[in-house]
Amino acid sequence: MKDFLVIKDPEVAKLLADPNRRRILHNLRHQEMTAYQMARVLGKNVSPISYHLNALEKAGLVEQSRVSIRGNLIERYYRATAKKFIVSYTLSEGLVPGSEDIAEWTKEICKEAVSSLEAFGIHISPEETDKWLRLMEKYSSLEKLAYEEVISKQFSPTDAGFPALMMVLGFLAHAYLSGNPEYLETMKEISMEVQKKKELAVNELRSEG
Repeated sequence: MKDFLVIKDPEVAKLLADPNRRRILHNLRHQEMTAYQMARVLGKNVSPISYHLNALEKAGLVEQSRVSIRGNLIERYYRATAKKFIVSYTLSEGLVPGSEDIAEWTKEICKEAVSSLEAFGIHISPEETDKWLRLMEKYSSLEKLAYEEVISKQFSPTDAGFPALMMVLGFLAHAYLSGNPEYLETMKEISMEVQKKKELAVNELRSEG
């Protein structure tokens, strides 16, 4: 199993839009399973799970790890081909023909992220939505580029578990980003906007008191 796999084919990336396929990959990243075992874990029928596994296998996202034969019963075990799948920056930005839907999907994720800021005490008015969406999209794009830069430098697999692997990826990615003037300018703007929201919240509390 590879540590990382950067997906550059738009047709393969579109497979990840299905939540069931994402859940299958999540489980197969941790242990090998048969279609029957996966169906039990996800509470689904075996037939659709087998269909998803076949599609993921053809795309190179899962592979058969072994085959167990017990009498007339043949059990095929599957595992993910990588610990972490990353959709390439070129697809998420719609820079490759056929990736327009992926770019739109990325934009929707950023919209959801902006709306989720409310839960952290950052209220975004309708008039401010476009500004915050631009900042979120810029942050996401620069981070994806940094991740791909780090992954391109890996020359041997690791024995690290998933949490440690992601820590290393983030550690090195932000080391790259710290030398990127565009990233620093973007984070400066984000920091200023967040600070404004914090000050506004404090002033509102004082006025209420």
